Amino acid sequence: MVRTGFDLRPLQARFKAHKERGIGVYTRNLISRGELAKGALEILPFHDPLYESLEPLSHGSTELSPGLFTRIVGGNIKEYFRQHLLSRRDIDTHCVRNRIERLFFPTHLDAPAGLKCGYVTTAHDMISSALREKHYTSIKSSFHIRKQIETLRTAEKIVAVSEHTRSDVIKYTGIDPGKIDVVYNGVEPDFHPGVTADAERFDLPEKFVLYVGGIDWRKNMELLFDAFAGLANTDRDSFLVMTGDIESDPLYLGFMERLKKSRLESRVRSLGYVSKPELVALYNRATLFFYPSLYEGFGLPVLEAMACGVPVLTTNCASIPEVAGDACVTLDPDKPEFFASELKALMVDGARRAEMSEKGIERARKFTWEKCAEETFSVIGG
Repeated sequence: MVRTGFDLRPLQARFKAHKERGIGVYTRNLISRGELAKGALEILPFHDPLYESLEPLSHGSTELSPGLFTRIVGGNIKEYFRQHLLSRRDIDTHCVRNRIERLFFPTHLDAPAGLKCGYVTTAHDMISSALREKHYTSIKSSFHIRKQIETLRTAEKIVAVSEHTRSDVIKYTGIDPGKIDVVYNGVEPDFHPGVTADAERFDLPEKFVLYVGGIDWRKNMELLFDAFAGLANTDRDSFLVMTGDIESDPLYLGFMERLKKSRLESRVRSLGYVSKPELVALYNRATLFFYPSLYEGFGLPVLEAMACGVPVLTTNCASIPEVAGDACVTLDPDKPEFFASELKALMVDGARRAEMSEKGIERARKFTWEKCAEETFSVIGG
């Protein structure tokens, strides 16, 4: 068996905000299925003692031991640089002390360049490279992009969560396509039809379009509001319900200004962060799920929505068609009038929604975390 160090820092609160986001979901679902390694790997999870560690400890994780250099200077430099520049020393030391033969990083964003031990990592997207000229122009972004590319180039193997992400990795790093394997994410069993009780506290309207996610530019709030405005102008009983921790987002003030200008304030409900049971219930209560994203490495909300049986309207961008298949309506984001038209049509056509619901549930069954874990462990051990 290959002694494999498994990075559980994504499950630590305040470590790059991964814990409650897609990378946290990914890490949690892989480590909880470690038995599927089938004797090929001896999984040795580790975490950073400087962050909250309750969840990693529940998986038998051990602490990284900060080296002398980290102990001396670690508290005197910004956290971002400590994570990127000092963690390599600590991980190298940990590998030697625990006789680790290979490392696995659930995201290439967390793999320090220059490690002495060989590693496998997962690329969830290449957004900062793909959209560098338009949205990632700062010195910090340039450093971050260079570090990402170096990390991927020096990895022994790479897991890509979609064919689109694999293509982007090849395009922006120039590495050998042969060392990249595509392994799709899964959807948790909790996401299934028929669950509504946990949404009762929200006092939801009878009919509503649901959006789940952030408010940064790639999530395309402009299309969200423009398309919903087209629906709201003709259907006074429909509402837009949004979830996500948006109030702490630096773009929140601009978001609120755009909402005011749209004159939709009375028709939009922002629920903020919700728990997983509440999210499942919201998917089940929604009349329609609308996901106008311009760029995704995978598109987990689309998969979760399909698994719950809510019809999905989304874009044809990046990896989304790989997840959606023919179970969702996918349109060109440059045509907001088409989205408005589809929203109107779907909100009144119950038979079509029922057909899309059945197709979505069937499509979602193809994506399981068991399959993802088995294939990922095979890549690590191969």
